[in-house]
Amino acid sequence: MTSRADEYPRFTRPPNSTQQISRDLSTAEAFDLLSRVGIGRIVYTRYALPTIRPVNHLLDGETIVIHAHRGATLTRQVVAYEADTIDQRTHRGWCVIVTGTAEPITDPQEIARCRSLLRPWLPGPRDHLVRIHPDIITGIEFVDPDPV
Repeated sequence: MTSRADEYPRFTRPPNSTQQISRDLSTAEAFDLLSRVGIGRIVYTRYALPTIRPVNHLLDGETIVIHAHRGATLTRQVVAYEADTIDQRTHRGWCVIVTGTAEPITDPQEIARCRSLLRPWLPGPRDHLVRIHPDIITGIEFVDPDPV
């Protein structure tokens, strides 16, 4: 009998690699890591079903600002935002998940300020800017165990 790992060898651990361990990140560490990357995934409800979209983000104080396409109805709903960096070869890296309330940015001066800082990377119009106000911030880092 073969395992799923046998069927998909790219998901197996590299030969002679050390088993990594996970370490919980503090809120400050999670925000620091979010500030180092510009791409993540927004999880929101569309037609009463969960939807996930890749977006770029800007850390603005203790909030996250994203471009949203016109079809994304992110008006005052609870969303999750996830960003990560995980090495495919070593399986080392980190993952941060932010859960909070999304609201459209409507103030013209705030829109202009955020647009000057946040550049869309996906093609097509990104007419709306959305701010996520975090309520729960969790993160884990996959690291080598301490040597004995």
